[in-house]
Amino acid sequence: MSVNWHPPIEFVLVPSDDSMSFQVMKPGETALPLPPHPGAFGVERAHHVHEGIDLYCAEGTPVQAVEAGMIVAIIPFTGAKANSDWWHDTDAMLVEGASGVVLYGEIVPAGKQVGDTVKRGETLGYVKQVLKTDKGRPMSMLHLEFHDAGTRDAYEWTQAKGKPPSLRDPTPFLKAAKP
Repeated sequence: MSVNWHPPIEFVLVPSDDSMSFQVMKPGETALPLPPHPGAFGVERAHHVHEGIDLYCAEGTPVQAVEAGMIVAIIPFTGAKANSDWWHDTDAMLVEGASGVVLYGEIVPAGKQVGDTVKRGETLGYVKQVLKTDKGRPMSMLHLEFHDAGTRDAYEWTQAKGKPPSLRDPTPFLKAAKP
């Protein structure tokens, strides 16, 4: 790992495998989910395997580029426009940089367009509440995925289809992230 990522949100990321760790985090902290936390990369869920990392934070939290790059796609991510109407409508922004393609999901883009270049730490958008139903955990979060260069879409990881070939675990990069 030769690229030093910037934290995608202005919180200290505290590694935790406890799904209820949000209850004990200090102000300015959020969990960096590790298995078996349901927000961790690669954790089996009811209908799929989790493709990214969920960083709990309030709706409206600014989302920052982890590295410099180019916006290569902005796509519907959740809600009716993404064929998952049990969630609110959110978008995902895919930014290709030196380490690969980072997908920032469950956001509202901040006036950015495909083809725009972004700087490390630049605001890309804002977290949007994704959950419609309160399940006893935060209802908004940044969903962050990491893919090989050239990726232009979000790919579902199901038990039947297996892990998408482009999908990589962002956890080591997030653990090492420095402003």
